[in-house]
Amino acid sequence: MGEKCVTMQALLLFICFVVFPSVLLADDRCPGADSPPPPVLKADLPKISAALDSLQKLLDLPIWEDSDDSRQSLRNIFDTVPQKTKLEQFFQLLFLLQKKIPSQRLPLTVKPPGITDVLLAAKVFTAPDFPKKITSVTLTKDRAGKTAWFVSFADSEVRFPINKGAGFDAWDQGMCQAAKELVFYPGFSFSIRKARNSANLIVENFDKVEIFGSFGSRGLFTIDLNYVDLEKVEFIQGTDEGKVTARVAKREFQENRHSSLFKFIGTLIPNTSRQRIDW
Repeated sequence: MGEKCVTMQALLLFICFVVFPSVLLADDRCPGADSPPPPVLKADLPKISAALDSLQKLLDLPIWEDSDDSRQSLRNIFDTVPQKTKLEQFFQLLFLLQKKIPSQRLPLTVKPPGITDVLLAAKVFTAPDFPKKITSVTLTKDRAGKTAWFVSFADSEVRFPINKGAGFDAWDQGMCQAAKELVFYPGFSFSIRKARNSANLIVENFDKVEIFGSFGSRGLFTIDLNYVDLEKVEFIQGTDEGKVTARVAKREFQENRHSSLFKFIGTLIPNTSRQRIDW
């Protein structure tokens, strides 16, 4: 059945279940579902410590000290069993800095090479050229006391290949869903906090970041999607998985044809699913 014939009920079911692949299922029809995640590069903890110390001197802020507690905080991020994914390590590192930076000094902006050197030392990217595209990182606090991170890029669009370009695949809703790239825009922002009832890390309020890939549905009706907005990730401790909340991106309707009904429904209802999450 074509998209124009999809009923409101079918669209609601579609939004709830196939905006983004809900589970990572191995299937002969989706060979990539068995692909391993990218290797976690072993970080040089003394090098990270030195980079953080240099950043501290640059900012003239007490964000780092060479102590047993500080070294343990790095081991909790970069030297765990099982290892945290690179994506979680990235956000855990920013959360560590967030806790150290005095709130009265916010907003605080860090430009290269200060922040770049820290990220490169941490080896949280398989492609080292990506952090070099960052022009500034700003930590802010609003009137309610909530903090948020803003990342600026020199380019109007920065695409980051997922899993070294191999992406992550999953068989769902009658097709092989594939998450291939993260798409960032200047002013990319998010906030970080600990989960209230677990040790999980939550990154939420994402803005100006999309996931590009092949998503949709086959069978009773057919819909193809390429862009979804990432809204929230809860990293599940001890796994390479997370609870991911996403919804159809506005860019999807700018670049691909869809019915008026789907344009109305598609961006309203987010989908939350548990899946492998890394970059």
